[in-house]
Amino acid sequence: MSEPTALPQLLDRKTLAIETGLPRSAIDVIFRRCPIVALPGHRKVYVRRADVATYFDQHTFRDNRVRPNAEAA
Repeated sequence: MSEPTALPQLLDRKTLAIETGLPRSAIDVIFRRCPIVALPGHRKVYVRRADVATYFDQHTFRDNRVRPNAEAA
C-alpha cells in the first residue's frame, strides 16, 4: 500500500485565535497576508500552519533587527 499524501495542516480563524491567543483583528491581518486555502463548495477559508509560522518568523524582532515603525510597515 502506498503512503498517504502529506497534506498541510490547515487552520481556520477560530483555531488560529485559540492557539495563538491573538485578538480577531490580528487574526484578520494574518489571513490577509498569508496564502488562503479555499476548498470548492466549502465557505470556510484556511491558512497553512507552516505559512503562519513563516509569517511569525518574518515579523519577530530580535536584538539584531530593529522593529520598523508604523509608517514603514
